[in-house]
Amino acid sequence: MKKIISAALLLSCSVAFGQQATVTPKTMTGAQFNAMIPKVTDPKVYDMSGKVLDSVKVKQMVKTLDYGVGMAKLAGQTEYKHVLIKANHATNARIDKETRLTRRPKSPKLWEGTALDLKPLAKHVDIDKLQGKALVLLFRASQYPKMYPKINDVIANYIGDNKFEVFAISNLSYEDAMNAQKADPVLNAHNIIDAQDITDFYETEGDAVIVVTNAQRQITYAVTAQVGVTPWVMNGLLKAL
Repeated sequence: MKKIISAALLLSCSVAFGQQATVTPKTMTGAQFNAMIPKVTDPKVYDMSGKVLDSVKVKQMVKTLDYGVGMAKLAGQTEYKHVLIKANHATNARIDKETRLTRRPKSPKLWEGTALDLKPLAKHVDIDKLQGKALVLLFRASQYPKMYPKINDVIANYIGDNKFEVFAISNLSYEDAMNAQKADPVLNAHNIIDAQDITDFYETEGDAVIVVTNAQRQITYAVTAQVGVTPWVMNGLLKAL
């Protein structure tokens, strides 16, 4: 029997422990999450029959977001391998629906369906130049997890259409912001650093928050920290602009 672990499901899961009808949610630390993931020492990617796949083709297929790379114990194997998995968009939609509620930002100013108030950005950017454009706001966390590579890929697919602008916002100092950018770069974005006034206004409280609006500035997606389906959701929203 093949044991398959989907990255999207792992990244969106929550942990709860309980007895009988009482359930107590527990916050999972990064170390606990990492401990759940099997260690894969083989760098190659396989199909489910055990055939090694061309790495360039794998990257191209994953970029479509119709496929992902997970981990599985294949028939006859004793260790987990990287495997190419066809995305289950029905599952993605279910996870998206759940995480839009469980990962909703704390401040109502950033809730889905709300018109984004741009007043705090006016000090840092020319608001007039944003007329008629959708926005992607990426609030960096106080500590910088590795969360932007797939988001960068999605943004790169559509940024040339000039229909949206991306802002990477941080209340970090210049030095810390540069370290964050080196550790986990955000590409194709306007960087706003030392932006305590913005993070205070939107009440992000040092959390990583991802916000997408349409061209009318209505928030169409907002979650605290990336979840496994975030790139898939963003791809659909930016493609539809």
